[in-house]
Amino acid sequence: MKIVAMTLWLYTTALKRSFECVRHNWLVSFAPLAYGLILSVAGMLVWPLGIIGGLLMGLAYQACISSGLYLIGNMINQRKAVFNDFIRGFGVYLWELLGIAFILWIPLRLASTVLAGVPNGGLIYLMIQIALYVFLNPLPELIYQSRVSGLELLSASYNFIVENWIEWFIPNLVLTIAGYFLLRFLAIAVFGLPGFIQSFIQVFAFGLCVTYFMVFRGFLFSELYGTTRRSREYKYRTHG
Repeated sequence: MKIVAMTLWLYTTALKRSFECVRHNWLVSFAPLAYGLILSVAGMLVWPLGIIGGLLMGLAYQACISSGLYLIGNMINQRKAVFNDFIRGFGVYLWELLGIAFILWIPLRLASTVLAGVPNGGLIYLMIQIALYVFLNPLPELIYQSRVSGLELLSASYNFIVENWIEWFIPNLVLTIAGYFLLRFLAIAVFGLPGFIQSFIQVFAFGLCVTYFMVFRGFLFSELYGTTRRSREYKYRTHG
């Protein structure tokens, strides 16, 4: 029971910190819309370029992820993110993300080729993708909260999940489901309003949910990374 109480306290603390952080930085909720527009424009510009266009599109996609991680990182570490962070962030983690994408692309490409002629190869490939999703789930937080890089990021992510998979995945799953149903309910609630207002409310709500979700992950990760259940229990008793 003490472990359960400690874990719930951990979640409650992260939820409260996330609420206060997002409340003071609510404009960040429009960042996903900005990234969507950037990628849409980039797609129209590079579409005629074939393979080169695909590479440029991948570069734009990773740059947007870099900017998003930089915004969330500043919200976690400094409790504040400004417009300059949005602009500067496009290059902060870009090469790190491109390196990880390249590292993962080679074995995935090889596995796809080998499994193409194997019975149930598609299912095996899907299982590989699910395994990567599970063991590399905290990779975004590792990028902006740790000092490891390259292949060390992959091993650090694996070790983190092995040690904290219960504490990490339960709230992630709950918030994902809650966010999904909240957005569905909101879509029904705004039905009948003028189209522009519907779109604005839904886009803002989506950005707000994504921002809160990522900030919560960041605060939770900061509490779990580099700690043990014993050290967290001691911290819980101290605060209690």
